[in-house]
Amino acid sequence: MAFGPESTIPSDEWDEQLPRTYQDIKDTLLDARQRGHVFHKDMCYHCEDELKNDAQFLLQHTNIFLIREPIDSILSHHSIFPDMPLEAIGHKAMYEVFCAVTKLTGAVPYVINADDLANNPEHVIRKLCDYLNIEFFSESLSWQPECPQQWKTWRNWHVAAEQSAHIIKPIEKEADMAHFNQVPKLRAFYDFHRPYYERMNAFRQ
Repeated sequence: MAFGPESTIPSDEWDEQLPRTYQDIKDTLLDARQRGHVFHKDMCYHCEDELKNDAQFLLQHTNIFLIREPIDSILSHHSIFPDMPLEAIGHKAMYEVFCAVTKLTGAVPYVINADDLANNPEHVIRKLCDYLNIEFFSESLSWQPECPQQWKTWRNWHVAAEQSAHIIKPIEKEADMAHFNQVPKLRAFYDFHRPYYERMNAFRQ
């Protein structure tokens, strides 16, 4: 993991019953896979080294990379975790796992740009379902505004999603952009991560 004790990610209600190590989480996913399709999402920086060194596990997946414009990622993260380290933005870690998957499979993984998803969710999800050879259900694009049990540990990170009923495009905040340009740390984070985003964005579907 990219963080030390001095940079612990802010969290809310810990569920002590949930697995917390890479191996235990992996075992839980593999067990669930015996009963049907499993979709799971994580930030690559949580376990970058483990993933890159676990070819067998990566090859058991259809790996989908969801990328987000670094400005949006940085501002969103900074609003909750002002002391975030450089690695927390995650584009470099994601790109390295992206390269590892490309090398393992001999094919470029599927890439979704979050802006495309927000602007046209049905088109993007239908296309992804076709790629995965699974059925598309229109009802999957809407839900009841609530906090699922599995979100409670990281509830503060999902406030907008918890209050939503469907995918919406975030409104650009000029004040946030001004703040971004006034904080050297944020600008440095952007300059570091932007090239990795651009490399993956070249393969967006």
